[in-house]
Amino acid sequence: MARARRRSADPAKTWQQTKSENTRNGILDAAIRCFYEFGYNDTTTEKIATEAGVSRGAMLHHFPSRAELIRAAVGYLNQRRLELFLVEEDVVQSNAVHSRIEEGIDAYWAQLNTRYFVVFHELQVASRTDHDLAEVLIPAIQAFDASWFELVKEVFPDLAQSEAFIRANTLTLYLLEGLAANQHTRDTKRVAESLLTWLKGELRRAFADVLTTTNRASAKHLAAGKTKRTRHPAKK
Repeated sequence: MARARRRSADPAKTWQQTKSENTRNGILDAAIRCFYEFGYNDTTTEKIATEAGVSRGAMLHHFPSRAELIRAAVGYLNQRRLELFLVEEDVVQSNAVHSRIEEGIDAYWAQLNTRYFVVFHELQVASRTDHDLAEVLIPAIQAFDASWFELVKEVFPDLAQSEAFIRANTLTLYLLEGLAANQHTRDTKRVAESLLTWLKGELRRAFADVLTTTNRASAKHLAAGKTKRTRHPAKK
């Protein structure tokens, strides 16, 4: 899966192409809402068509079979999860030179507290006894993990050079997703706050050597900028 990007209008597309794409995405959004409201096993193509506000024929035009609809919905779900993380990326990216680990963790945790992760977890549970769903979901999860790993490398290029990077990324992914998955059956608010604080501290210690080097470089860069402004004061 390529790195997720915020969706924007393509000026080269015709009106009909744009309409078709919007209808397709509307159906996939409706599928996600139905999975969230009814659960995977109780979601039918009829319910999805009704939720999307399209005819049965229109849905079959885009997705001739339930299997194709499910496959597309899983891919769409993963794309939306990455896009939700990118909502916070501008803040993280602007501070990336300072390796702002806290913002990165908070951004991923925020994504996990949406219906998209709830649906993802619902599909995980359902796939245990649904072979067809498992065949779709397992490679989709692998693709998501690979995309997430590349995304974090881009956001935190300095941390990506550390030997601790893979372990830290894996710990973050498994810890936060496991914590989020338990929120619906346990009162995890206090536990979540405590573990998030612990995780941030552990990662800062794991990347202490990188953070020290980066902070020194940042301080040197700021000092150089101040010196330059002093030597060449702005003209009034």
